[in-house]
Amino acid sequence: MRRSKRNRSLSIVSESRKRSRKSTAQEVIVLDDTDDEDDLAAILAQIKQQEESERLAKELQGSWNDASGSKNPILFDEDDEALAKRLAREWADEDGEIEISAIQPAAIGSSSYAASIPLQPPLEIDKPRKAPDHAKSPDKSLIASRHLFTATRACSKCGKDVPSPRGHVMFTGSDPLPPSLTSLLHAPCTACRTNHCRGCFTVIGCPASCKGLAKNSACSVSRCCAEGRAIAIFETLGGFDRQYNGERATSDSRALATLSKKRATSTTGTVGPGGTGYGTDSYGGGYRGRGKGRVPSASAPRTSRVEKLAAHWEEILVRSMKILKELLPAPYSETPEMYDMLPHASIGPLLSISQIPNLLASLLCNDSVTDWISRSETYHAMLSLLRRLADCELTIQVLIGQRHEMASSCGLETWMWEEGEISWRMEASGVVETLPPLLDFFKKLTKQSEAFLNGASQMIAEGGEDGEVDDTIVNGTSLCGDIIAARDDMERAISIIGRPTSVDQQASTSADQGPSASTSKRRRESGKGKAKDTSIALARAYASACEQLAFKHVFLAAEGKGKGKGLSYPNFNYNAQLNQTQNATRNPKDRLHLVKELAVTATSLPPGVWVRVDEVRNDVIKVMIAGPEGTPYAGGLFEFDCFMPLDYPNSPPLLHLRTTGGGSVRFNPNLYNCGKVCLSLLGTWPGRPEEQWSSKSTLLQVLVSIQSMILIDAPYFNEPGSGKADLNSSVSIEYNRNISLQTVRWAIVDWLKEEHRNGIWGDVIASHYRIQGSQIRQRIAEWASTNLAMRSYTASPGFLGQVNVSYSAQHAPKQGLDLLQEFEKGIERVEQWFFEGLE
Repeated sequence: MRRSKRNRSLSIVSESRKRSRKSTAQEVIVLDDTDDEDDLAAILAQIKQQEESERLAKELQGSWNDASGSKNPILFDEDDEALAKRLAREWADEDGEIEISAIQPAAIGSSSYAASIPLQPPLEIDKPRKAPDHAKSPDKSLIASRHLFTATRACSKCGKDVPSPRGHVMFTGSDPLPPSLTSLLHAPCTACRTNHCRGCFTVIGCPASCKGLAKNSACSVSRCCAEGRAIAIFETLGGFDRQYNGERATSDSRALATLSKKRATSTTGTVGPGGTGYGTDSYGGGYRGRGKGRVPSASAPRTSRVEKLAAHWEEILVRSMKILKELLPAPYSETPEMYDMLPHASIGPLLSISQIPNLLASLLCNDSVTDWISRSETYHAMLSLLRRLADCELTIQVLIGQRHEMASSCGLETWMWEEGEISWRMEASGVVETLPPLLDFFKKLTKQSEAFLNGASQMIAEGGEDGEVDDTIVNGTSLCGDIIAARDDMERAISIIGRPTSVDQQASTSADQGPSASTSKRRRESGKGKAKDTSIALARAYASACEQLAFKHVFLAAEGKGKGKGLSYPNFNYNAQLNQTQNATRNPKDRLHLVKELAVTATSLPPGVWVRVDEVRNDVIKVMIAGPEGTPYAGGLFEFDCFMPLDYPNSPPLLHLRTTGGGSVRFNPNLYNCGKVCLSLLGTWPGRPEEQWSSKSTLLQVLVSIQSMILIDAPYFNEPGSGKADLNSSVSIEYNRNISLQTVRWAIVDWLKEEHRNGIWGDVIASHYRIQGSQIRQRIAEWASTNLAMRSYTASPGFLGQVNVSYSAQHAPKQGLDLLQEFEKGIERVEQWFFEGLE
């Protein structure tokens, strides 16, 4: 059908070109005696052929008008040049190169000729082709194709109106496609009982009552054409949206009822252990996935009815993702069909406007390994769907493109039939707000999987005696392995298609095509000043770099000792405890708890916090925390040793500060020069009951507490009895001046030495100071303007060993280390590390 259509179009264009050439020839050719008789005969033949073409066109127009009562604007209301342009664009559209607009259903007549033409919208030939508008919401793109899903067409046999069928897809049964879906792919005529494919509207052999059951071999409507495949995807997504919206409404009502009950029975409340505000899951994790229908923790009391509802919802999720996976284009299958190679252009917007991206985002953002394992069938279905989305250029954008943030949705089907609205969150300028690509969330999921596999593989190798733990480890290892394998498959598919794999790459490749919605948003957020623009860009770059380096498993034992038992950790403060527990056995459930928690930590660390876990002993951990902006610790890097005791999580981790200037500096009332970290969450300081450690507390809470509650702008007032924090207090200002001096010497300059280049923090140091180097340099210069000791530093034993030390700038030694100069030398070394690493 496609080939014959093109041949017919070629003949029309040929005639148009002949007519055009003839018209031009009449203006410039002068016939004289030297003209050849053959040339004259050719010209006369062209004129005769044009007259014949015009006669045929008029007859065709008349027959069209008789059948429909109006002219077809597609075929007749255009000149020769426009006709040629339209046909050229139509050929390009057959290759999926341009976007098309809608045809009005009223323009479709009942003649046999009109019925034989596949339903296609007219092309916008007057509009120049341009780059995609990323600020355009998906529903705007779908308006052009709405007729395909809702149009009423004339029966090819009797000419009676055949409306597009409408119904509800139910995700039940075990067949690849449910009857409630396949029945909607038929368009039967109620008058003559002729059945049509709802997509291309060709007559099909199955009866009008056909439901497309697998046992009915005569029905092939689900494999008929690309348009029919798009309709099947639309109906699947519409049915899922209905279920999703209903589940969300039910879940919200249950949550409100539970909250009201808690408020009625509770008189006090806390923000969680340590006052950090983190929630906890069944094993003490911090953040948890927010997907609807999550299986609640085993510790939570649940009724049988709630369990059944949750299980039923999981079945719907699995079934809907499997059906969608079967319907999406599969160009790399062993026997690809035409709709796999040339899918309908509406598939991408259909996916984007549905609730499927929200479902995938909620599953990918879930950081509870326990939840993954308990919902393994759901996650395996998700992985299969993600792989299929990565196979096609139309659908891969759902993974790698920035998502438009939906404010509310009536559901895809209801919107398509114009019975409801879909609204988007808008910025003040009227541009739709965007969310990160799904691929970004998937990368985090794979990072968690790698962290879990590292710890779980050791448990499998060593064996265990707890059957429940062993099953969890085996199932978790299998699922995490599949997640990583899916990542590799997706990366290969993306590289074959040649699309960018990150937001930054997308922005760089489309820079010449105009700013994307996210770029525009950043510009609006940054204001008009270049300083603000640079500051925001710098913060984004730093956060991205921190995320990439945040968590790693490394070999922390002394070099030359080899891997295996009897390892030594001389540079670890708790080496004695390691030796004592060398042959001890951690409770299997507690060990599994630690493995899961580290997997969560891998993707939950805030910018400026880095963790390194020993790849042999997961209870040996190194931590680096950057001083926050606006504090006397800004720009500094503070290293900690962390040991997880055998009875963890029933007792808190042990934490030791290593950045103390060789034991000479007390950086904070809570950070002693001997390395002690004073924090109620660690049990090293008394506090309210809710601030004490519990079995549901986490290492992540400890690290966030240090960064946000100890490394603060007014550390002087961390000392009990110092009163309410006051940044304008003279004693606080003097204390901060001294702290900033020691920060530059021991938390900045000391890390820029060559000896740290190949250490475990070499990549963190290089990243931290390459991105923030200029900002830190400016800050040191400002500090030096009010503190002469910055340009002439001399170590003083016991300096800041007491809290209430007064050390004014006028008492600075006359000779000493120029910290600003040493910083400049250090930055040059870091730049050299970076460029030599590139080589």
